[in-house]
Amino acid sequence: MRPISVWITACCLLAPLVVQSIATSEEPAGPEDAKAAHRARMQKLASTFQVFAVPGKPESKVDLVAEPILRYSDSTRQTNESGLWIWGAKGRPSAVLCIEYYPNRKRGPSWLYEIASLSTERIAAQRGEELEWTAKQPGLDLKSLADADPPAARAVQRLAQMKSLRARFTAYEHAVIEGRVELRPLTSPLHRYADPEHGITDGAIFSFANGTNPEVLLVLEAHEADGKAAWHYAIVQLTGGAIVVQLDGKDVFQRGEADPPAVRDSYVNGWIAAEK
Repeated sequence: MRPISVWITACCLLAPLVVQSIATSEEPAGPEDAKAAHRARMQKLASTFQVFAVPGKPESKVDLVAEPILRYSDSTRQTNESGLWIWGAKGRPSAVLCIEYYPNRKRGPSWLYEIASLSTERIAAQRGEELEWTAKQPGLDLKSLADADPPAARAVQRLAQMKSLRARFTAYEHAVIEGRVELRPLTSPLHRYADPEHGITDGAIFSFANGTNPEVLLVLEAHEADGKAAWHYAIVQLTGGAIVVQLDGKDVFQRGEADPPAVRDSYVNGWIAAEK
């Protein structure tokens, strides 16, 4: 039998380890754990939205790409990390979804969602009984860049061409709180795709952002028809603020304010109360 004095000494040595172990298991989640939990909540919310390529036809449902094509924040609006998702993994996406979290909203912590059509046809979106939206018009009004050099033969060369074309565009926003905001073009495309069966040799989605928050999307596509290749572009609203886009210094796209909740011809946004 071990002497009592030895047993007491062992207990004294082990006690701090036990306390330390208990304290460690009860420590609050660290920054990385909190970020992972926030991302999981955004992903769960994104999965509750559905998009249909053809309104009224459930079989035309388009799959949401699981991972966002962009994670961003907006310090001017005090949002947490936000995400941008697309519907449609092949070819041109049918639509894009933004989800932002506003913890300090007067009506309580809330999620802001924005859905913008990227289709040349009318689409529909749904979220349970809370959202049933059918676009009145296609999301893309593709226009020719007739003065641009024809698309190059190689993909890497076409990317360089698209970046040069993107540099010809500028954009600004009339925000509800901040007033006029000059939007910054993000250098790299958010998403790149091709759909040869439908005449799209190459395509890319660029953005004009407030910080890294995408407010305007610029879609550039290389089309081929009857043996001829040419560049086309389209602009997409992705903000509740009024926007103006210019090409070579001339206005080519304008949209009025869409303060949420708002429904527009090819864009819809709204608030969802965050679970406490």
